[in-house]
Amino acid sequence: MLEMLMMIPVMLAEAGTEAPAAASVSFDALAKGIGVLGGVIGAGLIVLGAARGIGTLAGSAVDAIARQPEAGGRIFTTMIIAAALIEGVTLFALIICLWAVAF
Repeated sequence: MLEMLMMIPVMLAEAGTEAPAAASVSFDALAKGIGVLGGVIGAGLIVLGAARGIGTLAGSAVDAIARQPEAGGRIFTTMIIAAALIEGVTLFALIICLWAVAF
């Protein structure tokens, strides 16, 4: 469907007529809408990936602490640092994704 919409200005140019301004505006709005949709879907996938990563990290840390309670402090510290790194990468990815939507 999108390919057909993209071909309309080409077909009109080949026929020797100019595309009406309204068709150009609607195509621009459609392109912007698809871009926004892609950005929002990308942001959702980023958040889901980060949530899964931190959930896996926390689950593994709880298992490790259950097996070796005396190493709990070191495991907890390492888990917090890894979770912070995941959140940092997620924040950068969200900013890039939403910045791409704005422009």
